Amino acid sequence: MTAGPVPVVGASLVGIGVVHVAATRRFYPESVRSIVQGRVLGAVEADPELAAVRGVGFWYATVGLGVIALGRAVGQVERAGRLRIDTAAVLAGIGAWGVSLMPKSGFWLFFPVAALAAVRARASRVRG
Repeated sequence: MTAGPVPVVGASLVGIGVVHVAATRRFYPESVRSIVQGRVLGAVEADPELAAVRGVGFWYATVGLGVIALGRAVGQVERAGRLRIDTAAVLAGIGAWGVSLMPKSGFWLFFPVAALAAVRARASRVRG
């Protein structure tokens, strides 16, 4: 049995997600601290006055987990040699959406990953 292509697009997304989750405490320390003080389970909505401060850290970390999951799924497709050009389009679309709403953000990272996905999809199409 031969191994498929190394999943560099998937690994890139996983890396971005891991850094995103790890950075939650750095960018939103008050949010993390408040969630821990609220005893974690149910803490985001437990106190309506703290929901906004708790919610921002929660969603920041949750998006990172989602990017990790996306990266693992893309990596499986990539490893199987079935990466398609529409994957690149979706990644570029996520980047465009995020950058249009938050220009000073990490959403810019989706563009080089989308370009890499396009190159890998074309190579996959040529091999297949």
